[in-house]
Amino acid sequence: MNRRWRCRLHPAPAMIAAVAAAIAASVAGASAQETERERVPIAGTVVDAITGAPIQGVTVVLGGMGFRLETDAAGRFRFARVPLGTYRLELSHPAYQPTVGDFTVMRAGEFVTSLQPVNVGDDELVTGIIGVVSDVDGGGPISGAAIHVAGSGDGSLTNARGEFTLAGMPPGTHIVEFSRLGYITRTDSVHVLPDRVTSVRVALSADPLRLDPITVTVERREIVLQGVGFYSREAEGFGEFIDREEIENRVPSEMTDLFARIPGADLRADAWNPLERYVILRGGRAEGCFPRVVLDGVVVSGGGDAPAALDQMLDPQSVAGVEVYVSSTGVPLQYAGTGASCGLIVIWTRR
Repeated sequence: MNRRWRCRLHPAPAMIAAVAAAIAASVAGASAQETERERVPIAGTVVDAITGAPIQGVTVVLGGMGFRLETDAAGRFRFARVPLGTYRLELSHPAYQPTVGDFTVMRAGEFVTSLQPVNVGDDELVTGIIGVVSDVDGGGPISGAAIHVAGSGDGSLTNARGEFTLAGMPPGTHIVEFSRLGYITRTDSVHVLPDRVTSVRVALSADPLRLDPITVTVERREIVLQGVGFYSREAEGFGEFIDREEIENRVPSEMTDLFARIPGADLRADAWNPLERYVILRGGRAEGCFPRVVLDGVVVSGGGDAPAALDQMLDPQSVAGVEVYVSSTGVPLQYAGTGASCGLIVIWTRR
C-alpha cells in the first residue's frame, strides 16, 4: 500500500519577525507621510488698521497647539507646520486693541490682518464747531440764534445759555453764518481740523457797528464725553476734569496715578498691602471716609468706610475721562447721595 505523506511547512521564527518588521515599517512610513500631508505652513502679516503700516512685536498665539511667536519688523509671522483644523487665533500688542477669533487651516497659505490702535480713533473723536453767541452790548447769551454752514445742510440753534454745537463736520475752512431776529447777521470763516473741535465765541449787535473778530480756540473732544455732558460740567467750573488727551500725556501705569496731581486728592496705601493704593479727597479727610465712585453712570462704590480699589477695577488705557469733586460742592445732582459728602469720582470708559 502506497502511503502519501503530507507535511506542513512552518516558517521559521526569524522569518516571521522579518515580515512583521517590514509591515510595521511600511505602516509607519505611510503614517508619517499622512502626518506630513496634514501639516502645512501658515504665514501672516499684521498691519495698523488706520495707517496700513506693519506692526512689529505683535504676540500671535494659536490656541490649542501651544504655538506662540511675535511679528518681525515687517509685521510678519510664520508657523512652519500646522495640522489642518480650526484654532483660536489671538493677536495682542500693548498699543493696539487685542483680536481673538476662530481660524481654520485648510491648506498652506498667507494672509494679512489688522489691529485697531488703542489710542483714540477717528470714530471716537468729535470733529466740528462748538461755541457761544452773546450780545455785544450787555455780554449776555443770545438764545435761539441760528447757525448755518454755507454750502451744506448743517445748522444749529443756540440754547438758553447761547451755546451751540455743529458736530461731524469735515475738516477744512467753512463759511458760517450767525443770525437772530433783531440782530445784525454776521458771517465768518472758521477752520476745522481733523479730530479736533473748534471753539468760537461770537458777539452779535442790534446796530450795524463794527464788531470784533470772533475768538477761536481748538481742542480735542471725545464723542463719549460729549454725549454724557462731561464738557458742559467742565465749563461750569466745578471739580477737576481729566480727558483722554491728558491721560495719554501722563502715561499712567495705574488708575490711582491719575489723581497724584489733583489739588485736594491724596493717595493712601493699604495697611495690609502697601502695593494697593486708595484715593481720599478733601471732603473725607477729617472723617477719614472715602469718595463715592460712579462708573459710566452706575455707582460702583458708595464711599464712606469702603474704599474703591481703582487699580484693580480699571486699566487707565480704557478710560475716556475722569471727573473729580473733592468735596460735596458742585457735585452733579444725578450723582449725589450717601457717600458723596466725602467727595465724588466719576469715571467714563471708552466705547
